[in-house]
Amino acid sequence: MIFNNKIYIIAEIGVNHNGDMKLAKKLIVAAKYTGANAVKFQNFTAEKLATKNSKKATYQKKNTKKNETQYEMLKKLELKKDNYFELKKFCKKIKIEFISSVFDEESISFLSTKLKVKYIKVPSGEITNYPLLRKLQKINKKIILSTGMANLKEIVISLNIIARNKIFKFISDNKVIIKNKQLHKKLKKKIYILHCVSDYPVENKYANLSAIENLKKNLELNIGYSDHTLGVLAPLIAVSKGAKIIEKHLTLSNEMTGPDHKASLEPNEFKKMIKYLRTFEVMNGSGQKKLQKCELKNINIARKSIVAKKFIKKNELFSYFNLTTKRPGNGLSPMKISSLIHKKAKKNFQPDELIKL
Repeated sequence: MIFNNKIYIIAEIGVNHNGDMKLAKKLIVAAKYTGANAVKFQNFTAEKLATKNSKKATYQKKNTKKNETQYEMLKKLELKKDNYFELKKFCKKIKIEFISSVFDEESISFLSTKLKVKYIKVPSGEITNYPLLRKLQKINKKIILSTGMANLKEIVISLNIIARNKIFKFISDNKVIIKNKQLHKKLKKKIYILHCVSDYPVENKYANLSAIENLKKNLELNIGYSDHTLGVLAPLIAVSKGAKIIEKHLTLSNEMTGPDHKASLEPNEFKKMIKYLRTFEVMNGSGQKKLQKCELKNINIARKSIVAKKFIKKNELFSYFNLTTKRPGNGLSPMKISSLIHKKAKKNFQPDELIKL
């Protein structure tokens, strides 16, 4: 289940299976090895996703090194419907969640009614796909919405379509108003928003991780991060800014041929990322500023008590000239020194002796 007070980590397999079921299963096993909560595939057919003369993106040309159309590339990366049943069953067997992205209305129906997944991922490229967003109104599933290439206004419009109501009102690039608190509360239980920058890989200067705080503040929804940068640093920064979900591409080798392998982590690196994220959870704590258990043994050593600065005779008046503060802290707190001023000493006090009333 997403959250349960822990960061939810999705290993994005995407099309890194290269259309090979054996490789797909190896990637699922690798994801389990790393400690990921879920794997994510992509549910599409080339016929419905792209026209036959559609060009490949620059990164796709670079990473595949093949002179072909986007349609031809996607055709090789398709999985059959039976494959998804097999993969979901395999995920259940090794106890890792199966998630898949949708690219058309038919894939929404297939995943929700046939495959019966818990979560449906809407990839960044579909955030302006009105027919697809409208179809999401009719399903009772959790939705993970990526926001690559989108601005705040487009995100607000897509959320209002999914919710079948104008819950949000866009004011400016940095301000959104929640118009219907009751419906917003329901939407918060259904949808998760992922900050994303759609390039593969993303240069550090374009990661824009502060957008996580912006989305969290404006939308008041659960925010995560779909990462396409190199390395493991960006997800760590993302969770420090409030991301509850981390999605990152996983590959068996960056040297494999395919559009996304170069922007993916190999299993050992992915495992290292998760170790860092789990360490963050522990170190982040409750957020309440209070005395920690480990500090108890040090408090009397590090803090001070009120002591005699010099010899003090019985009945002599306490003053700042004959009182001072020194360690240890197992005596009268220095915070009470002002209440002692001008009071009579009830006994003789030697220099450095703890003052007792």
